[in-house]
Amino acid sequence: MNLDKIHQLEEELTAQKIDTLLILSREDSDPVLSLLLPVHVVAQSAIILRSNGEHIVITGQTDANMYKAFGIFEIITVSTSFEQELKKVLERVNPSSLALNISETDYLCDGLTVGQYSLLQEVLGEQKLSKIECSSEPVISRLRSIKSTSEREYIATAVEKTCAIYSEVASAIRIGMSESDIGELFVAGMKRHGVVNAFGEPYSYPLICINRCGLAHREPNPAHILQVHDILICDFSVVYRGYCSDIARSFFVLAPGESEAPPEVLKAFNTTVSAISAILEGIQSGMKGYEADALGRSVIEEAGYPTIRHSAGHQLGMKVHDGGTPLAPPSRALSEGRIQAGEIYAVEPTVIQDDGKPSFIVEENVVVLEKGVHILSDRQTNLWYIRR
Repeated sequence: MNLDKIHQLEEELTAQKIDTLLILSREDSDPVLSLLLPVHVVAQSAIILRSNGEHIVITGQTDANMYKAFGIFEIITVSTSFEQELKKVLERVNPSSLALNISETDYLCDGLTVGQYSLLQEVLGEQKLSKIECSSEPVISRLRSIKSTSEREYIATAVEKTCAIYSEVASAIRIGMSESDIGELFVAGMKRHGVVNAFGEPYSYPLICINRCGLAHREPNPAHILQVHDILICDFSVVYRGYCSDIARSFFVLAPGESEAPPEVLKAFNTTVSAISAILEGIQSGMKGYEADALGRSVIEEAGYPTIRHSAGHQLGMKVHDGGTPLAPPSRALSEGRIQAGEIYAVEPTVIQDDGKPSFIVEENVVVLEKGVHILSDRQTNLWYIRR
């Protein structure tokens, strides 16, 4: 039983001088719990996690057995009143600081519902609760951001499988295919490699856009047919053992007798790659998110293209957009956070233009080290060509 995140939580609670984290959940209402334990919560439950390792679960009879296998919990099964059991345990534990999953800025740290908070007020009393409560965001944000060894391995495998599927799909794309036809190639690849899509349904199509038909987060269209001189962009994420990849690749359709794309197309593509290289070569642990964003954004702006319309990068984990510090301009929430060793990012500064002008998305996945990064994906540094 892998308890990496529980041990990491104990260390974070100790470092931040918080003795107790309380998760109140029912019907999987709190997203923080899935980060720590692979459980499906049905009954009203309290998961009390302590810096000293003395962890307690209060839950119904239907859920109690699933906590036994972890071997770290005192398990209290509710027979009459959940509130009474919670009150007795909190009086016994007597926390001096009680971290709750409440956040105004990060939805992944904001799992405590209003109803559950009201229940806690009734159990402890508003005055006592106000003295000991604090937000778990500083703890959970670091816990979600800094990946354990097993988490890194799962994401690395997801990335490896994504790159393998891209390689297979790239050799099978043909002029005359629709965006939906290309989507089917990815679905077949997911089934071959034993993964599912990180967005939508398990075998949903990835984002597949012929530039001429418009770039957006939209479904592939069976009426959009690949033609000579089209730019094709694919953005594809898979899940492996609960952890995600996120990689984008760009293609150009050559006419007979052509060996490369026109200069204006190559300039846009090469600018995109150069912006990614600037981030990968300059990003450092301790740098602020907006500082890393500026490394890539400046390359695109100085080449005469519109500024990036989104963040230049985001964290990967159990979700494709996994919270924490984004690589984004100073105006964006959380971009003043510090980049930390052990975080995994999808890096994607892009050249996006309107009216069918050359646009490209290339996206790479990297682990931040104490110095520099380790690149997980097989980098795309040359435009991928589709020939007759």
